[in-house]
Amino acid sequence: MPSAKADFVERIRCLDASIDTDSVQNKALAEIQHNSIARMLRNGLAVVSFASLEDFIKKRSSEAMAEVSKCTISFSELPEKLQRAATYEVLSALNYQLSLLDKEDKPAYIQEHALRISSTATPNFELSSHTFAHAQANVSGTAIADVLKCFNVEDPWRQMSKIASDLGLTSGLSLAEIFRSAAIRRHRAAHVAGADTPPTDIKQFVREAFSIAITFDALLSKAIQKLLENDDDYIRKGLKLSADSVNFRTIKFIDNKWKEYKGNSARAFRTSNDYQELSREARRRALTSKELIVEFDQAGLVTWWECQ
Repeated sequence: MPSAKADFVERIRCLDASIDTDSVQNKALAEIQHNSIARMLRNGLAVVSFASLEDFIKKRSSEAMAEVSKCTISFSELPEKLQRAATYEVLSALNYQLSLLDKEDKPAYIQEHALRISSTATPNFELSSHTFAHAQANVSGTAIADVLKCFNVEDPWRQMSKIASDLGLTSGLSLAEIFRSAAIRRHRAAHVAGADTPPTDIKQFVREAFSIAITFDALLSKAIQKLLENDDDYIRKGLKLSADSVNFRTIKFIDNKWKEYKGNSARAFRTSNDYQELSREARRRALTSKELIVEFDQAGLVTWWECQ
């Protein structure tokens, strides 16, 4: 099964390509039928694009629960907020998910997740995959922040915005405001018959969606790394994670060459005409140094990222 990240990258890059097709671009005012169809298609893309980001948050959060379940520490040593989320707070999500199931599927579903909740009282706990972001149909900005807060990330949206700015994904804009605007645009496109989503808004959301997904994943993955490594400062001393906890590398196509950059340095760490070779070596260095790596294509659009 493809990972949450693989699905997301494929969908968002497909979105980027689709917005450039003639079928979603307006023509002359006299082309009334074409323009009406294009407007409807753009509204559909606005809905699907936001749904893709929501789906990533849900799936990545579920993956995170499976990863945390591999920890060698006891459940009682997990961050207190995570303990609450994985026990009694998850009940609201289970109740909502039950409402979506057919009657014959409900017993097996609740038995599975009840077993996972009860396992938190044992040495070999297994957390529910629906611990986060499954309590309602849509994913809110608050829900995204709550996931990271449960992993000792302080002021999550501010930390995410800082990482996005450092990576060059945004120009210092608040990702919380970007997410809120995208949610409003999605709601309008889905529920207002006369809505007309500009193609530029969808094009811009491609980069914004990558910004939110990558920075969310980077902070979440760093927290899980601390748990898996039994990091004393994080687990027992309550160390808070921030943007400064995430070191990174990037690969960009600049001046007709592929260049690897370390952190915010303006000077390339490595330069090559061979993207595959540079990528392979950069990924190895990122893995060794436990760094986030983000790779961009020749047009400056994200092609991949990996969190260590």
